[in-house]
Amino acid sequence: MKPLQDLAVYDDADFYEREFATRTHDVPFFLDQARRADGPVLEVACGTGRITLPIARAGVDVTGLDVMPSMLALARRHSAAEGLPVEWLEQDCRDIRTRRRYALVFSATNAMQHLHDLDSVLAFLTSARAALRPGGTLLLDVFNPSPAKLTRLPDAPYHHKSVTDLDGTELEVRAATGYDAATQVLHFTLDYLRGGERVRTKKVSMRCFFPEELLALCRLAGLDVVERYGDYDSSPFTGASPKQILFCRAGTGD
Repeated sequence: MKPLQDLAVYDDADFYEREFATRTHDVPFFLDQARRADGPVLEVACGTGRITLPIARAGVDVTGLDVMPSMLALARRHSAAEGLPVEWLEQDCRDIRTRRRYALVFSATNAMQHLHDLDSVLAFLTSARAALRPGGTLLLDVFNPSPAKLTRLPDAPYHHKSVTDLDGTELEVRAATGYDAATQVLHFTLDYLRGGERVRTKKVSMRCFFPEELLALCRLAGLDVVERYGDYDSSPFTGASPKQILFCRAGTGD
């Protein structure tokens, strides 16, 4: 398996949390799925607990797993401050080690796309599958590759978003992307600008999963895809959908 790429972007957990503080549109979807699971829930690549903590606040038995100690340290502080009984596991998602078996295991917000090689993807899928209790569900959430985005030129940066820095000032985020068709990896360079001056840069690489390929990978890992949505509103998946949200269960052939 290849080493995980670009983990340095998660070293500054405080900035990461501030950057995504306004991202809340996906939380109700995962909260609803956690409540419906009727059993313990595991979030893989939980970060600082942006989704894990709302699930815990709802009274659901939830565990958060992440490979980054910096992210988990902040998540632990949050849960301790609120008195929430969340278990936090510092582990690589390709080797999930727990005696518990979960009604729902989920990976949100494109986290799976940090796995660039076939061995890593299959290791994660089979490890997550082993963590499910009988009849449990593995929920995957990745973006649906857009040809328009994949064909952007690296020398044509564009406005990506605006974020608030830790000191309260506004930063413009400009992105430049380049797609490597051989590896199916989309490379991002994100420049954070204050008054036109660059104050930080992040580099992120995301493996693109095409729809039929993702179904095949799940089957190869012994998983049956029982439902597929195209967004957090539970709309049916189509070629134009922004997301691929897959509900998987252990295959009946095992």
